[in-house]
Amino acid sequence: MSTLIKRTLSGLVFIILMIAGLLVHPLGYAVLMASCVGIMFIEFYRMTLGNLHKTGQVFGFLSGILLFVATYILARYGFTTARFWLMSLLIPVTAIWISVLYNRGKDSFRNAALLFLPLLYIAVPFSIFNFLAFNPLGMFQGIYLLALFVILWASDIGGYLIGMAFGQKNGHKLFPSISPKKSWEGFFGSLVFSQGVAFALFKLNMIPFEWYHCALLALIICVFGVLGDLTESGMKRYFGVKDTGTIMPGHGGLLDRFDGALISFPIAITYILFVLYLN
Repeated sequence: MSTLIKRTLSGLVFIILMIAGLLVHPLGYAVLMASCVGIMFIEFYRMTLGNLHKTGQVFGFLSGILLFVATYILARYGFTTARFWLMSLLIPVTAIWISVLYNRGKDSFRNAALLFLPLLYIAVPFSIFNFLAFNPLGMFQGIYLLALFVILWASDIGGYLIGMAFGQKNGHKLFPSISPKKSWEGFFGSLVFSQGVAFALFKLNMIPFEWYHCALLALIICVFGVLGDLTESGMKRYFGVKDTGTIMPGHGGLLDRFDGALISFPIAITYILFVLYLN
């Protein structure tokens, strides 16, 4: 099977799972997103620490899952129900520090930063997703989160197509020290595609704001999505890996798929909640 066919099929499966998880039922959404968090933690630890600090990796993994679940319960059921879940985070987080103390390597405390980093890089952004997926009354509205993903996917497709067509040979490199294939032509392709899709979503009432808010959302997702992609590319280059995983043939790992969302979505969601607050 050719790489293109593998890439296409795995991409379709990914999109179908995402659409189903974001539209069908809040429990399906929770299982899907918690699974993504867990898989990305594993990919991150495999890339950065390998076989080091295995006990700390287990507690870091549990901390990430628990943070997502606690904020899911907070967004859906309120603080009274979620407060014990939030407080229970102290257990695995403290256990990470204890595990570091029992590691005798000279780089134990330097590596401790890598145990905690995915909490900020992966678990916190996905936890923020919950505050868009549920309205203040706890009603599930996954379609709004899906709209952000559609804009991000359009941005990625635009960047790939325009970058391949105009940026590969004689294009202007965007950040050659980290990602030699990325070009300014591809970036502007991302910008145009994301704006076009955002306007289409506005017309379909998938984004309940005025058109200029949709345009700003698309701009945020495009710009910070590219920064997220570059950040992950820089990490892969630093740790000497091509892909963070193999779960998606032709694409790599889930970190390779969510890299743009990890940075752009928290900013976009903050903007959305701010607009809703003002209204």
